[in-house]
Amino acid sequence: MATYDSNHVKNVALLGHAGCGKTTIAECMLFEAGIIKRRGSIAAKNTVSDYHELETERQSSVFSSLMHTPWKDYKINIIDTPGYDDFVGEVISALRVADTGVIVLNAAAGVEVGADVIWEYTDTFKTPTIFVANQLDKDEADFDRTLREAKTHFGSNVVAVQYPVQTGSGFNCIVDVLNMVMYQYGPEGGKPQKLAIPDTEKEKADQLHKELIEAIASNDEGLMEKYFDQGELTEEEMKAGLHTSMIKHDIFPLFCASAEKNMGLGRIMSFIDYVCPAPNEMPPQKQKQERNCPVM
Repeated sequence: MATYDSNHVKNVALLGHAGCGKTTIAECMLFEAGIIKRRGSIAAKNTVSDYHELETERQSSVFSSLMHTPWKDYKINIIDTPGYDDFVGEVISALRVADTGVIVLNAAAGVEVGADVIWEYTDTFKTPTIFVANQLDKDEADFDRTLREAKTHFGSNVVAVQYPVQTGSGFNCIVDVLNMVMYQYGPEGGKPQKLAIPDTEKEKADQLHKELIEAIASNDEGLMEKYFDQGELTEEEMKAGLHTSMIKHDIFPLFCASAEKNMGLGRIMSFIDYVCPAPNEMPPQKQKQERNCPVM
């Protein structure tokens, strides 16, 4: 069995309103890492995390489930949490041990009330947080609305790291404005092709890339000076800046996915590995809030 030091272990909690796709995301993460050989589904009642009889009957999470998977020389511990307010105590317990919260948004519905409730606790705990706009393959999906609502509900420090070229049934391409490439997925999802950003997307990609750099630089005086001097930051400088800003609870990156089609999850897992904080980097204010926050 592989052993990992504390810098190579990432503890994440999957959070969000009921039905946003947390359990399906967990299933994709395990599948991408080769832990399971085929993905289960809520409808088929055969997912790894929702195994309790009550959960299969309700087709929704009632208890938090702990899973783990290796990914590129790291170990990711995954806590899949319930989405209904009735079980918010499970969410609070997960946040006590998680080093990163992954708040999943249903891009077909925008920001739902459950996400607002969960945000209050991640903000109280000062938990480093990323957002995932999921279900971008649905006909009702609207990425721009989801991003706009996320900024309205959770603050302007929500920044897009990715955006979809198209939503709905044709969703299969994600432009990543951190490393400035386009990921194109096959019908079965999984590992994408890395392609150059097409000319038709360059203007939008450049604008979001600039916004991302400015958000990162605004939280780091050294990076701000480099940005003013050079007009750009390297990908490694941006990752380092994101890492520090997440620990300080200053930036909340937003990613794209379709868990049902298994698109986008490998990239998110790599970001968790290389950018999200490790257990030994938990900020002191998070420790203090964890001690003081009551379990409901």
